[in-house]
Amino acid sequence: MAIPEPVRGASITDLVTRLLDRGYTQTVSPVLDAVTRSVSTGRIRRRLVELETEAARLADAGERLSANNPVLRAFLADLDDTLRADARLIDTAAEPLQASAVQAAGQIQRQLALPGFSDGQLRAIGVIWNQPDPEMVARLVQYAGSPAWETALEKFGPDVVAVVRNQAIRGAALGWGPIHSASEIARLATTFPRYQANNLMRTLQLTSYRDSTAAHQTANRAITSQVIRIAARDTRTCLSCIDQHGQVIWDAERDANSPVPRVDDHHSGRCGSFIVVTGRVVTLQPGAEWFASLSPERQQQQESFKKSPGKFAAYQSGRLGLHDFVQPYQDPTFGPMLREASLKGALSREPD
Repeated sequence: MAIPEPVRGASITDLVTRLLDRGYTQTVSPVLDAVTRSVSTGRIRRRLVELETEAARLADAGERLSANNPVLRAFLADLDDTLRADARLIDTAAEPLQASAVQAAGQIQRQLALPGFSDGQLRAIGVIWNQPDPEMVARLVQYAGSPAWETALEKFGPDVVAVVRNQAIRGAALGWGPIHSASEIARLATTFPRYQANNLMRTLQLTSYRDSTAAHQTANRAITSQVIRIAARDTRTCLSCIDQHGQVIWDAERDANSPVPRVDDHHSGRCGSFIVVTGRVVTLQPGAEWFASLSPERQQQQESFKKSPGKFAAYQSGRLGLHDFVQPYQDPTFGPMLREASLKGALSREPD
């Protein structure tokens, strides 16, 4: 069989983004827009006006806006009620979003593994692309409707309200005037719910996609030599994901009798993986090696380093490598995940 040339990393990223984002936009964008409206119009808007008026009164009296202010407490109570309703709206999109991720996984893996071949052409040369058992995939991808998912939705409103309330506490601690505190509370209350909803839904979609991807890859081990993890490798990519780019997560000689593992990532993480069909040669530069080849000026543009110059200094000095920033953690809804460690966390793992 003539094996087509391997798909370039950028093409993989583009394909995943296009197919996943299409389903996400269709399913989730209306929900996110509704969440935005719920915290910027109607009852919440009226409460924000009341808070603004109260802040002006406090400023005239030379007083601070405390977390126990009755006007703020009334606003937070209504915000909590609104967000609980939003959580129910988010739940309506969960099942179709999960289903779209499962469908995208099958399309993406088929296109990446054997681009340019129809099923008929493959059969003619004795190659079969297997579809995993739908019931087995359903057992893997069972987040929506699960007790853990319901718990996450129950916490959505209270968690956001706690963040908004803490903004008032922070303002008092920093000596903010009441008008500034009220402005920051309003900004957070009208933007953070959408961010949190997006984070929750993206993670649901991407984790479902990666579970289903592993099922498709496992079903096609007979034509697979390796499965390789891949990241986007742009300035927004976290140090943990860069380090794992190019990692062989399944090898036919080593893991022939084992299923292909899921790619574990962080919340909203977009790492994926692809099959190397037997007979194809793929050379993929490891992420840490690629990053080391960049100029110090380009390395410093990585968002992680821009946010934490101390991380960049530790990396530049050789005290820490990218692998030191890979931190496992357990999410109650989505299971094992990997994120970028803090500087303190990475340093704490240094050998004595």
